[in-house]
Amino acid sequence: MRILVVCAVSEEAEAIEAGRSLRHELDVLVSGVGPAAAAAATARALAENGTMGRAYDVVVNAGICGAFKGRAEVGDVLIGTDSVAAELGVALPRRFQPIDEIGFGTNRIGCNTVLTVAMEGVRGEILTLASITGSAALAENLAGRHPEAVGEAMEGFGVATAAQQAGLPFAEIRAVSNYVGDRDVAKWDWSGALKSLTGAIREL
Repeated sequence: MRILVVCAVSEEAEAIEAGRSLRHELDVLVSGVGPAAAAAATARALAENGTMGRAYDVVVNAGICGAFKGRAEVGDVLIGTDSVAAELGVALPRRFQPIDEIGFGTNRIGCNTVLTVAMEGVRGEILTLASITGSAALAENLAGRHPEAVGEAMEGFGVATAAQQAGLPFAEIRAVSNYVGDRDVAKWDWSGALKSLTGAIREL
């Protein structure tokens, strides 16, 4: 099986490479940060490799993330059941209206859990945002809107969209470096999260 693993930055790519196994042919793509960069880079890679006769079988988005307090801990591996674009819709005065409700598409793409069935971790929705949540109040609001969400990141839905349009199964795997809403970077555990990411990729 040939797998395209998409991550945002080079540090994540190094952690993924360290977890590479011989079971699958695995290519690592550094897309840049955010859903637009992730979607564009993934779509281009899928198209270019398809025309060269080296098509991928699976697309995975992997990297570090924030977790919602009480749902996962720093250092945990998060395994997506759905990738959810949390900002895609209408911000009404009293609530957020997802795009599904107004008939212009969906803000949710299901993850193929068969790909991650042997992986140990916390399973749930992983939210994609173009702007990371920067306060405890915003984190509480976001958690309330998405009771099944375990974490937030910035690329998943973009990668999932490119995979879906190419007709390929998609999975999202994240390792927790911090809690959603905590902007004290000094308390974040980047190195621990990257080690967890390496371990998760070994189980893919």
